Amino acid sequence: MNPARTMNVVTLSIILLLAGCFGLGDSAEASDEHEHTPNAAPVLHAELSTGNQFNLAECSLSDCNLTSYHAAVDPDGDTIELGYDFDLDGSIDYQLTDLRGFTNLQIPKTEFIESSISVNEGFEVSECVSGQRLVVTENTTITRLKTSFALIAKDSNDASSAILMTTDMLYENSTTLESIVEPCVVPTWQFSHRDAADTMSDAAGEKLVHIKMTQGDDLSWSVLKVSIIVDGGNLLTCADASMDDGTADCTYETDDDNSWSTSEEITISEGDVDLCDGADGGCDVDVTLTKIGVGNEDDKVIRDVSAYADANQ
Repeated sequence: MNPARTMNVVTLSIILLLAGCFGLGDSAEASDEHEHTPNAAPVLHAELSTGNQFNLAECSLSDCNLTSYHAAVDPDGDTIELGYDFDLDGSIDYQLTDLRGFTNLQIPKTEFIESSISVNEGFEVSECVSGQRLVVTENTTITRLKTSFALIAKDSNDASSAILMTTDMLYENSTTLESIVEPCVVPTWQFSHRDAADTMSDAAGEKLVHIKMTQGDDLSWSVLKVSIIVDGGNLLTCADASMDDGTADCTYETDDDNSWSTSEEITISEGDVDLCDGADGGCDVDVTLTKIGVGNEDDKVIRDVSAYADANQ
């Protein structure tokens, strides 16, 4: 065999050997170029409820109770280990056997973070007496408990997932009353008077004088008492004209609001008896205005006004 032919045979043999045509291809393994699909982690859902209110826990001295709904699925169909982690250490503290459902949970109160706020619930102020008044304030301490815990799932191929849930509650911890005495200014009322300019005769029911408030705080009609002495006679207590049944010795008329304010007048009149016939030209009308005490307070005379009912006007 000539050298050229020999070279061609050798070359062909090498090509066939590389192509697997000498029987080596039956025992050779093809390379695995397929990429395996990654193992999917479980998918979780959870929500909290207490009655009809969401995200609220009911607590005793040692534990907080709540109801949680959960659902879990593994996309690969793997077996799932499922449960709640109360202390967030990554381990399941409460094992679940169903992939979905409601669970009544009891979480130790030590897993909650506590904070407190103080709320002013209002105050009461007494009347000003001798330049002082009592102020009573009601303070309520509100405690807030708040925590987060996890729903954890791990499948049989070690893929895991978790979601956090947060719950809190507010409750009244204590209420205290704080009393202080503070200075105050006793209201000082001033009044003026004028003749009512009505007919003076021996008939009853005639107008006598007008009394106007010129200075002072509003005075509720409900705590006002009006008394008069006509020409040194007896002290008579007048009735509010709007409530008089026709038997009062004297009456006073007010306006339609709830209190006596500055620049407003009352009109004092005779009742069912004649108090001033005008025979002497008129009558002195000494008016006493009293603030009726409320509760444990005593009645207090706020002003005496000396007026005159002039029969000539």
